[in-house]
Amino acid sequence: MGLNMAIMELESDKSLCKGRKLSTVKVFLDEPGKWEKYVDVDKVVDLKRATERLGKERMDAFFKKSKLKVEGDELYLEKVKDEADRKMFEPFVKDVRTKWVLVEKVSASERKDLVAGAKKENVVTEWDLLEFDEMYSTCGKCGLSWDNKKGCVGNFGPSGSPVPELAKKHGLNILSKVNELAEKKAVLSSKDADELLREVQVLREKAPAEGKVIVRRIEGTLNRLEAMAKCVKDFNVGFYFF
Repeated sequence: MGLNMAIMELESDKSLCKGRKLSTVKVFLDEPGKWEKYVDVDKVVDLKRATERLGKERMDAFFKKSKLKVEGDELYLEKVKDEADRKMFEPFVKDVRTKWVLVEKVSASERKDLVAGAKKENVVTEWDLLEFDEMYSTCGKCGLSWDNKKGCVGNFGPSGSPVPELAKKHGLNILSKVNELAEKKAVLSSKDADELLREVQVLREKAPAEGKVIVRRIEGTLNRLEAMAKCVKDFNVGFYFF
């Protein structure tokens, strides 16, 4: 595995994704507890019962028309778009309680406590629900999208990147310690970006002495580091490696 690098995009009000990333839509709770009455309920079609009552021929016709591919004996009713088909399946629908809680169901005064009770990886925001095309489109318009307008997260390089060792050879404080910084989940400041730009320039000057192969191997990483550091300075945000 390799390293990645990113900026703290939510520190800037100019980040086009900020509003959606800070807007929580639903959370998953291992133990819903007092939120049990708010848990979401899925409408699930029992396909085995449906086939027994409706007949295989009718079910085959439905799947051919809808082009739905289903594994197992259950189908989420929300995937059935045709209203006539939804009515056809109504007698075979069962309610399945989940551990997901929709934030909109909870009063505004309780929402902070609800979100605080969920693990970070179990929180879904408006941004998470966007289609990839809309995400890419938003990033393409955003000033904080430093990686060739592809986003604010980019690849540092493979685990065997020569950059850290070369940086260590020349006494460069940040680039020699990127692996340690990633392990500690350290967030560097916009002031550190000045030092990062200086270190990038040092490596550009020193790399030719290591040979053309090294120059080619680190060129992409240096370009990305430079782009990220400039963005950090322009928008006064932090950055990190992971």
